[in-house]
Amino acid sequence: MNTQLEETPVTKAIIGFSAMAQAIDELVAQAGGRLSIFDRDLADYGFNSAERFNRLKVFLLANRSNSLQIVVHRSEYLERDCTRMMILLRQFPRAVTICKTLPEAQRVSDAFMIARGLHYFHRFHGDHSRAELVLNDESGAGVLQKRFDEIVTYSEPAIGASVLGL
Repeated sequence: MNTQLEETPVTKAIIGFSAMAQAIDELVAQAGGRLSIFDRDLADYGFNSAERFNRLKVFLLANRSNSLQIVVHRSEYLERDCTRMMILLRQFPRAVTICKTLPEAQRVSDAFMIARGLHYFHRFHGDHSRAELVLNDESGAGVLQKRFDEIVTYSEPAIGASVLGL
């Protein structure tokens, strides 16, 4: 009865950057196993906030097999302005990867995040502040995960966990 309600997909329309950040926090709270993130640079979502840092750290500490895989078109924001994500990368070098797309994948213009192969956040286009948060949709999450895995094949490591020259 109640379990059936939990299994029913729930879609929430998201408009605006503040609402997108809240939706991502809700998605991270649902994460377990693998959290896959694709965006052009992650600059619009609050990934350098203390709250997001803590949520991601809790996710990574919850289980040794949990992983965070990020693919971006441009990594400069993460390297230059996202200190907390760099701390996570250094603290969890086996669990956190950050890749940059190769020219073959540079045309992808939407952004998405998939949690637990069941929940996802999908921003329809990187130039617009409209998105959706969908919970309990294994089929939709599977389609996005397949796209993510394809994008990964057209990407390369962007930022490593080691700090050289210091």
